[in-house]
Amino acid sequence: MFGYILFRIIVGLFFAFAPAFVWFILIGWLFKEAEPSDAALLVFRWIGYITLFIVAMNILGFFFP
Repeated sequence: MFGYILFRIIVGLFFAFAPAFVWFILIGWLFKEAEPSDAALLVFRWIGYITLFIVAMNILGFFFP
């Protein structure tokens, strides 16, 4: 279970603090000389925040039942 939580934390941090890198890994490699739009970066950043929030609630649920 700890490995799953650690994986989700790492994914959430990448999405929240490096959305351009995540965009390139998921979508950007398909196109030549393409750059992510501001909306795409915002969506990826919010996905990261939501993921980190869900992980935090999961951790609090385990430590404080």
